[in-house]
Amino acid sequence: MKRLLAVVAALVIGLTGNGWAEEPDAAAVVARVNGKEIKRAELNAALRGLMMQFAQNGRSIPPEQMGTFERDVLDELINRELVLQEASATPPADLDNKVSEEFARIEKQVGGAAEFEKALSESGLTVADYRARLRDNLIVQGAMMGLMTNAAAATPAEVQDFYEKNSERFRQPDLVRARHILVRVPPSASEEEKAAKKAQIDALLVRVKAGEDFAALAKQFSEDPGSGRNGGDLGLFPRGAMVPEFDLAAFSLETNQVSEVITTQFGYHILQVTDKKPARQVPFEEVKEELGARLQRQKGAEAAQKHIGELRKSAKVEVLLAP
Repeated sequence: MKRLLAVVAALVIGLTGNGWAEEPDAAAVVARVNGKEIKRAELNAALRGLMMQFAQNGRSIPPEQMGTFERDVLDELINRELVLQEASATPPADLDNKVSEEFARIEKQVGGAAEFEKALSESGLTVADYRARLRDNLIVQGAMMGLMTNAAAATPAEVQDFYEKNSERFRQPDLVRARHILVRVPPSASEEEKAAKKAQIDALLVRVKAGEDFAALAKQFSEDPGSGRNGGDLGLFPRGAMVPEFDLAAFSLETNQVSEVITTQFGYHILQVTDKKPARQVPFEEVKEELGARLQRQKGAEAAQKHIGELRKSAKVEVLLAP
């Protein structure tokens, strides 16, 4: 169900991409669902929206997988149309206001009314077209969430059974919480530059050992932007999560102990362990609520998938996408 909801969202994102109405074969029909046409332009918009989302997360679709990807996305657009046709008779309450709210949110995100209308115009769309697409999406999303929410809740016995059969998932390894001060040394640094950096970290180590506040020094001097602003705090991490030199030191120190200067590929570090948690089996009582919610979501997704399968059995679906 995650994939269907992702395609629903991507369809609206992709509709504001430049010029889909001018793309070759934009008007070609790629599927019919109970006589309702799905056109190539809609498929292109969904593909474009998904690929924009992938790019934001540093992902992409290899060219050799594009054919399969297209067919999978079209399959979800068919599912979307089936749900829309069924749910249109009982739309969500206050639908018009929800459409207006979502339209205003996207308009603001794009950069205001003028920029939004320009983007729509370049895509061959009117504001009315876009609002209609938003309306359809909200109907589909409401129907899907209703199917998932109305699924039978996971029983205490089911939750307990899952925990017992998957006990290895709830085995927590040794964990350390630490903070550090980093003085970066670029790979291209000269011997003179390395010596200057080493003198800098040595001076900081002297101050730490003299009793100055580690977190305050990290905020002021650490060159790790991620942890520096938090006093050098790296949070809890298991063995193997850090580079070997850092990892060895972290799991060798006692709580509140400060390391000597550690050299890694990033530069010079001073490390202080602030907490240690030994490996343990997380008790059922600690995870039962989260586990129950996870099983409930799984049941909901299965119920929604089953319902769509029933809709497809009684529907007339024609896939016309060229192989």
